[in-house]
Amino acid sequence: MDELIRNFENKMHLEGKSEKTIKIYVASVKEFFRWFNDSFGDVEFKKLYRENILEYKSYLKNVKTCKRTGQNLNAKSINAKLSALIKYNELMQPDNIVISKADLIKVQAEIISPTNITKKEVEEFRQRVLQSEGCSAKRNYAIVTIMAYAGLRISEVLHLKKVDVNTAASQIRVADGKGEKQRIVIINSKVISAIREYQRSDNVESDYLFHNSKGKILNPSTINKVFDEFSVDGYHIHPHMLRHFFCYNALESGAYSINEVSNQAGHTSIKTTLKYLNPNLEQIKKKSELL
Repeated sequence: MDELIRNFENKMHLEGKSEKTIKIYVASVKEFFRWFNDSFGDVEFKKLYRENILEYKSYLKNVKTCKRTGQNLNAKSINAKLSALIKYNELMQPDNIVISKADLIKVQAEIISPTNITKKEVEEFRQRVLQSEGCSAKRNYAIVTIMAYAGLRISEVLHLKKVDVNTAASQIRVADGKGEKQRIVIINSKVISAIREYQRSDNVESDYLFHNSKGKILNPSTINKVFDEFSVDGYHIHPHMLRHFFCYNALESGAYSINEVSNQAGHTSIKTTLKYLNPNLEQIKKKSELL
């Protein structure tokens, strides 16, 4: 099975999949192989069979539980695992397709906005990061400001090169967004000021806008630790929440149209952007009390 995994990984590299996607898909296929071994003992795995796929899907729906909550997996989690097997089937046995997108569980359209933090909470978080006064405070402050007020994904922020940023023109070029798409993002004065103040204190030679002390690209875990440190009891902010905040705030404030937010955020489908027109969870709760 190790050799199968290596071949699968190599084929995904050749197909141009991102390192993050490859890592997720490999982990999911390994999980399927573990289930296969637990279920069938010493029987050698040779290929995917439709019968095994149906049994595994039933296992995911009815037996497998989430380690964090102890509850059964939700539809999105199951679909993520099945999607990895769909890709494995496509690449490793293309002449014998036994699983397809038709096997994914249908998920009802989300009626609640993905964001659940307010502008006040975002501003308090940014200020705590700035006031940390450490050697990385200005860098971290610029990073969280870009995510909150330009809507970039954490991976997009960390891969920014200095040549991608033009504060004079109020623009950031995302050279390698999701799906290898490029886009130009317009930035406001908050973002411009945060970047300029950081650049004044940055004396390390590096092609990357944000980097470690050796000029190398930052590890996402470094930024995740910042979010863990400066979030407070009652609401834990993680990087993608700031992207959600940007999309919701841009629409709710009337500053941008749906198409403009879609372009700024680099959404593949405008349906993704439309989710942010829905009220958030707290607003739904308030509405329910009016009944």
